[in-house]
Amino acid sequence: MRKIQILLALLFAALPLRAAELQFVESVPEETVYGSTYTARPQAVWLDMIGTSSKTLDMEEFYIADQAGEALEPVLAAVKAAIKRGVKVRLIVDSVMMGETKKALPALKEAGVDARVINFKPVGGGIQHSKFFIVDGREVYVGSQNFDWRSLTQIHELGLRIDSVKAAADFGRVFEADWAIAGGADPRKTLAKKGKALVSAAKPEKAMLGGAEVSYSLAFGPRGAIPAGMDTEINEMLKIIASAKRTVRGQVMTYALEEHGSKRWAELDAAFRKAAARGVKVELVFADWGMGGKADRDIKALSKTDNISVKISALPLHSRGLIPFARVEHLKYLVADGDTGFVTTSNWGPGYFLTTRGAAVVVKGAPAAAILEDIFYRAWTGPYVLPVDPLKEYQPVKRS
Repeated sequence: MRKIQILLALLFAALPLRAAELQFVESVPEETVYGSTYTARPQAVWLDMIGTSSKTLDMEEFYIADQAGEALEPVLAAVKAAIKRGVKVRLIVDSVMMGETKKALPALKEAGVDARVINFKPVGGGIQHSKFFIVDGREVYVGSQNFDWRSLTQIHELGLRIDSVKAAADFGRVFEADWAIAGGADPRKTLAKKGKALVSAAKPEKAMLGGAEVSYSLAFGPRGAIPAGMDTEINEMLKIIASAKRTVRGQVMTYALEEHGSKRWAELDAAFRKAAARGVKVELVFADWGMGGKADRDIKALSKTDNISVKISALPLHSRGLIPFARVEHLKYLVADGDTGFVTTSNWGPGYFLTTRGAAVVVKGAPAAAILEDIFYRAWTGPYVLPVDPLKEYQPVKRS
């Protein structure tokens, strides 16, 4: 029997491991011209992932917002169905958004979801803003989409499905740390526990993307409050910009050098300016939600820099009228030199990179960059953007 076990172990060891797979997932606001033909749609992806879970489903979300008859309703039903077939479901949500989350949370708890609320301020100084879930320790979804019905059909978003046990293990380590902290564990001791990242800039994992080979690595935030041994989100973003030789293109909801009383933080701004100074063409799309406030000064100043072009996007209202806190560019990504992509859960400001829990994926390879370039150019050349006007007095957008 022992010999047979050894032979079987050697046989399985000799078999090639199943290659990791990546899939870009884009939320397309209804009644817009958006929607890359190279991206999947989130509701279908989420339903497939949750529907195929058999053991565990660990979810770390900023908040939950459901509405009867809307796109999140079947997703929450799929979570409840998973519990009925024996899947252990755990959920972490942030304390600052409990006013919204508490509307959906009781029904999930009643169905059997084990939920904890995290107050991230004592941990990093900000909020738990990442949005990811892990299925059976074998695949991960991470992206800008909140667990909000509007994030599926009324907001422009971007995420990644990562089919990889290594990625699942790394995200699982972040989840377990935050789960412990939400349960009362000491953040410093919890995050300082020894460990190594399985997928990092030093050890990227090869993956298939639509039949083509790419590689990717993971990074987390905030700086100084991530599990030991993992890459830092903002550091990896800055490296991409610093190494760019020809182009840097990106799209994000908000861009700021100061947020929520923070001290002025210019690392990212300086990186864009340095890239432009060495001849890199920098093109950026920011949402109109960032205009009409303190960020105006910084965005306008950046747009005046040689080799840097900035456009402001304003998505049209839905035909049924104003949908509160929707119809906005909420995706957060960067693509450099047609070769390297960076997809994150964080907006581009100090409050996110320095104090807030976030997660990012760095993807290297022309096939991945081409998809991000396609998403970018649909916005850059589309009907919803205009170059930022340094002389215009922008008015705050009505969100609700």
